[in-house]
Amino acid sequence: MVVVPDAVDAAGRHGVAVARVDSYNAGERDEWIFDEKTGEYLGTRTVALESSHGVKAGQVTGTSAVIERAVVDKVGQRPS
Repeated sequence: MVVVPDAVDAAGRHGVAVARVDSYNAGERDEWIFDEKTGEYLGTRTVALESSHGVKAGQVTGTSAVIERAVVDKVGQRPS
């Protein structure tokens, strides 16, 4: 586990990330991004650790962002 001081989610928000390298896919690092002040989970990104197949080391290969959250009364219920 490592801390990435400035990671950016798919929405362009900057935060601090906690990252790990999975032994199954050691060529990439998965990062969970959090707002530095509030601790709110912002999203994830995957970063290549090695250059391979046209992807350069350090290049972001996947990203996501949590845009909306809601509380519902039961499993499967969609927020209104």
